[in-house]
Amino acid sequence: MPILDQLAIALHTVTAILWVGGIFLVFRVLRPAALMLEPPLRLTLFKEVFSRFFPWVWLFIVVLVVTGYWDWSARFGGLEATPNYIQAMHLIGWLMIALFAWLYFVPFAQFKRYIEEKKFPEAAVIMNNKMRPIIAINLFLGVLEAVIGTTGLYWL
Repeated sequence: MPILDQLAIALHTVTAILWVGGIFLVFRVLRPAALMLEPPLRLTLFKEVFSRFFPWVWLFIVVLVVTGYWDWSARFGGLEATPNYIQAMHLIGWLMIALFAWLYFVPFAQFKRYIEEKKFPEAAVIMNNKMRPIIAINLFLGVLEAVIGTTGLYWL
């Protein structure tokens, strides 16, 4: 396998780990620990965390799309000859991207605005009712992607 193909697979894997690992950290570690803080401080903390993490997610998305299609073309010669497990990962990946884009441009934009306006009860509603469910879904989908990526080759 050519070195560029190996590099694409490595970048794809590391980038996926960083995205899903970041989601896990925020959702299962930071969020429960932050519950000890008063709502204004907790919500401001999340605004700062997401403001730093989300630009990385956009970079991860670019790398994942480029390396994914590179690998797809290099190993399988195009979309038509690709195994079903890779096609499933492709669909789930685009679903994750669409969910993140919606999260970023709609509820996160509202959340930031409410924090800046010091409307903490409204920001909490956005966080709990709009952002958290999407983050949980993307965490599940990201773990599912990892399972499919590591076991799909062995499916019947």
